[in-house]
Formats: sequence, structure tokens, C-alpha cells
Amino acid sequence: MSLIEFKTFLSVIDNKGVTPAARELNITQPAITKRLMNLKNFFGINTLYSRKNGEFVISEEAKLLIPYARNVIALSDNAKKEIRNHSYGFKGKINIGAGTTWSLGEFPKVLANTSEKFPDLEINLNIEAPDLLLNKLLKNEMDIIFARKPENLDNFNFIHLRTDKFLIFASSFHPIFKNKIKINDLTKYKWTMNSAAKQTEDLFFNWFRSRNIPKPKISLKTNSLRLALKVVENSSMLLFTASPVFSTPDSAKLSHVVIEDFDLNRDTGIITRKGYKSVFLNELLENFNYRVK
Repeated sequence: MSLIEFKTFLSVIDNKGVTPAARELNITQPAITKRLMNLKNFFGINTLYSRKNGEFVISEEAKLLIPYARNVIALSDNAKKEIRNHSYGFKGKINIGAGTTWSLGEFPKVLANTSEKFPDLEINLNIEAPDLLLNKLLKNEMDIIFARKPENLDNFNFIHLRTDKFLIFASSFHPIFKNKIKINDLTKYKWTMNSAAKQTEDLFFNWFRSRNIPKPKISLKTNSLRLALKVVENSSMLLFTASPVFSTPDSAKLSHVVIEDFDLNRDTGIITRKGYKSVFLNELLENFNYRVK
């Protein structure tokens, strides 16, 4: 059993068949079949996939194996990268992902201070939704991500950096502030929130559902938090987002809508694949420990 069997297996799964996998790997179909047979024999798997009415169906055993195969390949690639970086003075690339609220607050300063210690390292930073980032991390397309704590930590390590409190914002001139705010007032207005944060959206709606309050209308979904802040600032929309918004100048014309018993939080921090280590990560953590309680 070797990395090549894992890579072949994942290519077949990702390409939904032996033929496209053979083209991607530039090898023959019999070679693909032999590698898959080696993998099945090693793990005692009868079937990796099947076809039903032309649809490529992954077996339950293969589904269990996929994240481990990706992790083994990722750890191997990371080991090569770390050895190369140590040998060549920390040259190369590191891919970092972050949720939208991380573009605010202390994160840019921490990243800038850390990058100063690695002048020959190219840092690629992507701001995306946590679910997309986790999927890319699992596929070894990311090295480090900053996001909420994953629900499943089987394949990840999580380093807690802060606890975000969810808040409601409105324009400082919003009519909701004219009288004492009641819970039912929240359903009178349209809302905006992150377009791809499914867990955040579920948390939001569950809060209303648990109090038998009609579900508010989400009129604008966007992956740009700064755009959402500007829209709310110039409209009667309400914004549901996390506490780091307070630290951005863009929130100067917004006010916090205080609601009794509105107490929603999330743990957030650094997520890596299990076994991931790097001197860059260590330096990053030192800088965060300096700022984050």
C-alpha cells in the first residue's frame, strides 16, 4: 500500500470514473484497476463505487476512506514542503483561508507582523465561507484557515483564539430605535447576512423558531461583509453578524440593536489538518497570543 494507490483512488472518485482518471494521471485503465484492487485488498473493501442508471455512486466504505486518503496525501505533501522550506530558508508558498469577519480586527496586523519574519515566503490569502475553506483544507488546497470551530474534528486540529458574539446591527437612524425594541420588531424588517455561512443561518433561524416567532425575511445575501455594512447603513435592513464588526471603521454609522435574551456565540480560531506543523504557524500563534486573550 502506497501513496500512489491513494492518489489513484481519489482521482477515480473526483473524476467519477476510471477513464477520466486514467487521462488525468496519464496511465492506462488496467493500471488504474490494479491500483484500486491493491487498495481494496489492503483495507478489505468489496466495492469502491458502482453505477446506477448511469450515475456514479460511491460506496459507504469508500466514503469513510476518502478523508483519510486526502489527509495522508496532504501530510506527505506538507512534509516535503516543510523539509524544502527549512532547506531553502522558508521559501515557497503557504495558502491561508479566512472567514469574512477575519478581514476585520487584529488579523491583518498579525498576518503582517508574521510575514515580516518570512521575507521569501509567498502568502496566498483567500476570504471565503467556512464550509468552502474546510473542503479546500481537506483537499490540501489550503494550509491554514481561520474560521469557526468545525462540527466534526475527525480530520482537523482546532486552536481556539476567540469567542465571537453574534449581534444585530442597523443604521443609527433606523426607525427601530424610536421606541423600546421588542423581539417581534425584528420580523418587520428585511435582513442581510453572509451568503454561504449555512451554520450561521441555521443558528439565526433556530433562535426565532425556538421562541415561536415568524422567520425573518433575508433579502440580501453577500460574501462581502463590507458591502453588507454599507447596505445596512443606507437602508432599513438589519444585519446579523459576529462581534468583530465593532472593530472596523465601516461600522461607525451603525448601531447595535440590543435584544434581551439574544445570546448567540461561536468559538473561532485556527484550523489545520491533523498532524500539520510549520514554523510559520508557530510564529503566527505567538503573534496572536500577544494580542488575543
